[in-house]
Amino acid sequence: MTAVSRRRRIAITIFVVVTLGAILVQHMPDSVIKTNLMAAARPYLNMTGLDQTWSIFSPNPRGATVYVLARVDRADGSVAFHPIPTGIGPSEYWGYRWQKYGESLSEAGGSALLRPYAEWVVGQDQREGGDPVRVTLVRRSSKNLPPGSEPNAQPFVDQDFYTAPVGSR
Repeated sequence: MTAVSRRRRIAITIFVVVTLGAILVQHMPDSVIKTNLMAAARPYLNMTGLDQTWSIFSPNPRGATVYVLARVDRADGSVAFHPIPTGIGPSEYWGYRWQKYGESLSEAGGSALLRPYAEWVVGQDQREGGDPVRVTLVRRSSKNLPPGSEPNAQPFVDQDFYTAPVGSR
């Protein structure tokens, strides 16, 4: 066995052990130990795309269904709405990434994403022939009710959470 071959095997072994360790830590029950270990594991999980949350399952499922859409006010007085892009069929995976991006926008830690997304929406609207003067990001949410309830959710409520004028005209 050559030295290069030996180094490759060691590197692969380290990668597998670190990856499995990080995944195991992520799926531990909530505890002080998990919190401390996640401080080291979270950057690795985020970097590799292995970060996951299971908030749709018991015992603590999500309490609300949330969507993000952009409202664009145009110079002619018209208003256009741009929801987060979605897909069907094979493009569903691509659409799911957009859905996760929308969740990040509407969460407390997503403030760094707001301006870039608003600028992207303005560009989309301009490509469609619009003349935008202001963009507002809207959180459309509905409180989920317990299983067996009729109806199973409350009506959707819109809440503006970011507004910006369009740059120099």
